Formats: sequence, C-alpha cells, structure tokens
Amino acid sequence: MTENRRRRFLKTAGLLAGGTLAASAGCSPTPGPRRSMEDLTRACQGVHNFLTTPFLSDGALDVEGLRGNVAYHAERHPEDMTIVATCNLGELFSLDLEEHQAAGRAAVEGAQGKMPVIQGVAGGYQLTLEMARNAERAGVDALMLFAPPYGSSTARGVYQYMHRVATAVRMGVFVNMWHGYAVAVEDYWAQVIRELARLPNVIGFQDSSGGVEVGHWLGELIPDRFLWIARGEGHAVKALPAGARAYTAAVSCLAPEACRAFWKKGTAGSLVEMNRILEQRIAPMAAVRSLRPGYSAAGIKVALETVGRAGGPTRPPMGQVASEDRPRIEAIVGRHAES
Repeated sequence: MTENRRRRFLKTAGLLAGGTLAASAGCSPTPGPRRSMEDLTRACQGVHNFLTTPFLSDGALDVEGLRGNVAYHAERHPEDMTIVATCNLGELFSLDLEEHQAAGRAAVEGAQGKMPVIQGVAGGYQLTLEMARNAERAGVDALMLFAPPYGSSTARGVYQYMHRVATAVRMGVFVNMWHGYAVAVEDYWAQVIRELARLPNVIGFQDSSGGVEVGHWLGELIPDRFLWIARGEGHAVKALPAGARAYTAAVSCLAPEACRAFWKKGTAGSLVEMNRILEQRIAPMAAVRSLRPGYSAAGIKVALETVGRAGGPTRPPMGQVASEDRPRIEAIVGRHAES
C-alpha cells in the first residue's frame, strides 16, 4: 500500500470510527468539560494561528498531517496561542461536511487541551448550521462565524443569520466581520455585533475593517466581556494598543515566538517595539506569501514542507507555487523560520 493510500485509509477509518457514527449517535469526543465562556474568552487572548489545511498529493484531506501540525505547537509554543482551523487560509470553502468535521477533530486532538481551537464555518444558511453542529461534535472550543456570502442590505438580515447559528450550539462563537458590504461600519457591523453580544456564547469578533471604530463603539464590552481580534499585523499595530487583545497571524506557524512578542508589545502599547519586531522578524518570513499573487496559502504550505511539516497542494481556486519559486521559499525559510 502506498503512503498516500495508507493515509487515506486511516482518514476514512477515523471518520467511520469517531466521526460519522459518533455524529449520528449524538456523541462528542470532547475530552472533559468545556471551558466556561469567561475562561474561553481569556484563553483566546494572544496570537490566533490561522492554519493552512494540508492535503495529500492526490488532493485528499491530510488528517494525520493536520493533527501533527497542531501538535507541533501544542508541544513547543502553546502559550498565548489559539489554533484557528478551516478559515480562509485553511481553504474552508473547498471542504465538504465530512472533511470539515474531520479537520476539526484533528485540530482538537493535536492541541491536546493545551490551546483553544477555533473552527471556521461559512456558506449558505443550512450548510453553516451543519458545519457548526459538526464542529461542536468534534470537540472544537469555538466557531469563527463568517457572514453569509450573498450579503444583506440590512443589519437585521445578517443578525438573524448569525443569531440562528449561534443559538444552535453551546460552544463559543466569534463573529467574523466581513467588511465587503457597501455599508458604514458604525451603521452596520457595530449594530450587528452589539446585538449578538447579548447571547452568552457570542464572546468576540474578528475585525476586518482595518480601523478601530467598531472596537471603540462597543465600549464597555471590551476587553473583559468581549474579545476584539485584529486581522493581521497591519491592523494589529492600530488595534492592539487601542484595546484589542488578540490578532490573527498567517505566519505564526513559522515564527510563533516573533508573533507572540509582537502581540505582547502591542497590548503594552509599545509601538516602536511592535514595528521593530514586525520589520525584523515577521515581515521577512511573510515574504513567502507575496512572491507572486495567489501564494497566500500555497507559499505557507511550501514553507511548512521545507521544515518537515504537512503542506501539500492547494485546491482550486487557490494558486500553486511555481517550481522555480520553491528554492526562493526554501531560502526565506532557512533564514527566518524559527525552530
């Protein structure tokens, strides 16, 4: 049996033994009791490690590889880190329901209870509900709930969509504030988020606005009751000193200590030190994503393969790394990746 066939067999066996049958029986593989919402909110402060989803050479989900990629951080860099699986960088929209649940379970198993695990859910209304319930069965700590892709001209419509998903589960929920709608932030997302925050399990939001208006508008909810998550280092430079207590980091899988140091300086308001760490330690590593357009996930995957972790191809419509660019990525990794 070839290695790919063996790993596909293990994936299928795992789904049959612990996934599909457990879901149909209403079972949850969650080890021990869940954190309280207050404890979960505190635990999710820090660096949000947005993982790529590894695939095998034939395009199948690499469950074993994903588990191992998460375990790497659980064993070496768990402090102030949250694992975020199957979001945009994790090719959420390319996964079917079985793969989505298998990915959530693999992330939970890899984390070993040492770090919170958040899983992205998105799509049409019924599909998102199924993803949310499957994530709960898989033992994930919280959802990253994306806005519906078809949008809504009113804040009420998106509120109702997110409210129904959030009330269908008992786990934590973070609202992913997609800023693509042609509406003013203060008239739309701030209203949606404040209303959703009335639910006990809606505990924060990922801010995609690039500014600080929504965080300021939410006022007394932040930082203790509600977690404000900045999106990327460019936004974090503004949002962390203003009250955000977490930020998303695409290269934290390769430079976790640099990202953690950046976050700590940000929450302390040390802008000079933030920019120094960003310029000297994070931006050089992030270059694997910008060698060419379309390398946002593919560049990370090749970098992970360079250090012996699971990467594999991307699925359409994500781009692949050209063969002539692999040596360039390997050189960047050799100079800037942390061990």
